[in-house]
Amino acid sequence: MATVLLILDVQNGVIDRLEKTEPYLERLASTITSARKANVKVVHVITGFRLGYPENHPNNSSVPSVVARNEYLEGHSSVQVHPAIAPASGEVVLTKRRVSAFFATELDMLLRCANAESIVVAGLITSGAVLSTVRQAMDMDYRITVLDDCCMDRDEELHRVLMEKVFAHKTDVVSGKEWVEKLSMLDER
Repeated sequence: MATVLLILDVQNGVIDRLEKTEPYLERLASTITSARKANVKVVHVITGFRLGYPENHPNNSSVPSVVARNEYLEGHSSVQVHPAIAPASGEVVLTKRRVSAFFATELDMLLRCANAESIVVAGLITSGAVLSTVRQAMDMDYRITVLDDCCMDRDEELHRVLMEKVFAHKTDVVSGKEWVEKLSMLDER
């Protein structure tokens, strides 16, 4: 059984809209480095849209605000993975068009091809991509670990409630450091 680390929406355009991201990025980068050393596959998921936003549907509540701000167009710096966690050679960077990393993407196929039954989720925003991806992964029967300090939300209270009251009931919620310690214990066996 393989484990894959999913990094959600840690891209320039999202980071630029948040405050106090330096400590977050340092924790996340350290966690990713440890995952790579333990031979855990890392998949970066970004949000991006085609020129003209053909993915914009009038019933969608998220995409129209992106269109109004003219953000997250493919090829633009806002859709690039933040340099603090730049993908290593061979790591997949998957583009999504909606909130969940699974919706209308090939993520499930990539995970199954990697024999992954377990995913570890980190990224932005806890109440957005993290929540949507985790809930869909639950329905798809993956074992899920959420790295609470490697996720972030604009609303710290909402982040706490999701971690302690929603995710903790159905997933493993640990810090990046705790997860890395578990990885190192597995390596010692």
